[in-house]
Amino acid sequence: MKFGKVAARYLTVVLFVLSVCCTLPHLGSLSHAKTNVEAEQAGHQESTENCINLPAEASGKSEPARPKDRAESLRAIVSHLGLGKGSAVADIGAGNGRDTWVFAEIVGETGKVYPEEIGEDMVRSLKDSAEKKELTQVSAVLGRSDDPCLPSESIDLAYMNRVYHHFAKPREMLRGIWRSLKPGGYLVIVDQQRGTLRDWVPRHIREEKHHWIAETTVVREAREEGFAFLACAEQLWYEEDPFVLVFQRPEALESPGHDPDPFQPISVEDCRHLFLPSVGRYQNPVFIALGQARELIAPILEHSSGEGLDIVLEEWATQKDERPLSPTGVSMPSVLTKDGDPNLGDEPIDVVFFLDSYHLLFHGKTLLAKLHEKLMPTGRIYVLDRRAKKPLSRREASHRREIPPKTVEQEMGKAGFSLWFRGPRLARDRFLLVFGKAPPGKVLSDSNPATSEKRALSQESVPSSSRK
Repeated sequence: MKFGKVAARYLTVVLFVLSVCCTLPHLGSLSHAKTNVEAEQAGHQESTENCINLPAEASGKSEPARPKDRAESLRAIVSHLGLGKGSAVADIGAGNGRDTWVFAEIVGETGKVYPEEIGEDMVRSLKDSAEKKELTQVSAVLGRSDDPCLPSESIDLAYMNRVYHHFAKPREMLRGIWRSLKPGGYLVIVDQQRGTLRDWVPRHIREEKHHWIAETTVVREAREEGFAFLACAEQLWYEEDPFVLVFQRPEALESPGHDPDPFQPISVEDCRHLFLPSVGRYQNPVFIALGQARELIAPILEHSSGEGLDIVLEEWATQKDERPLSPTGVSMPSVLTKDGDPNLGDEPIDVVFFLDSYHLLFHGKTLLAKLHEKLMPTGRIYVLDRRAKKPLSRREASHRREIPPKTVEQEMGKAGFSLWFRGPRLARDRFLLVFGKAPPGKVLSDSNPATSEKRALSQESVPSSSRK
């Protein structure tokens, strides 16, 4: 009996040890998976830790009631930024000081308000008014058309209302504002018009004449000069027409003039084969490409019989004749979209490349319809872009320069395209999707320039509901 009990206990221990040993590999893989998840979450947290507490456009929550007037709007903005008594505010293009006096009340005697104007008479008038109102916290500043001349790294909030569209030298002004902000300080721009640019006038004309600016222009210029886009804040403004954009000087950025949120680099040499035909040559390729991804244009054109066409998005351009830099040795005609219409000629096209550009689309419905109309029956569209980790409104996707792959698939499906292929990640922040005008199963192999590897991956990675 004793021997039996000992044997039973021994057997139990052996079985326990074996079960642990068999489980260890799974524990290791679970630990690895957990580490990856934690890394993803940490990266996402790092990218959003400085975001202000504003309702997201894509959240689906009902918006709070709009402020009743301009003063209430200013109080709401300052409050949502976590500022108030003792803060320093710059009122750029202050005019007669309508907003200045509200800011002076908000920050109190321990704070500071700098109303800025470029005319000596205006500055003198602001100083006189501040003295009469006995607002010692107000110090009027004489700025220039290329520099607000504010004290360095002393401002918590730089604010301007219907001023940006008058800037003849916006990039110089943005750098001056960036230098005046404390690290982590905010820039709030209120202006008109929402969406893309319609008044394509030279910038020097804007200083003297009234032409509205587009929010897409403001976002691009601010980002390229060192500001991180945080939020659209129209729900904090008492009027419905203007756009209200909130930016921040990143604490880690040492100087202006640099994109604080660059795309991760891709290896063109390693991934070019994914964009090339396996048989024959492309006939009439069309490119909608930005940034480093434009380096893919050269190898694609080497495998094309046509000269190619460069479609320039109005969502990107800040001047009518502005064009992205082309790779060395590449020259091809270009066209600027108008309300999404690229005004394509009569000749059909066989392939379109959205390279780090699809996220920008404000007029995507029109553009995709025009491309669908001209695309050959066996034609395809490549979409290489930056992956968003959370749902975004179309407007937020454009301003943040990232988009959920699911959104792309849904929009392309509504435009009449079928998903052919989900490609590998060409960088940690990227995704690659390939769409066709026809369902993948109906495209004959001899007319499909996709490689056999792509075709196999297409059948594996596209859900059955997406295949016909």
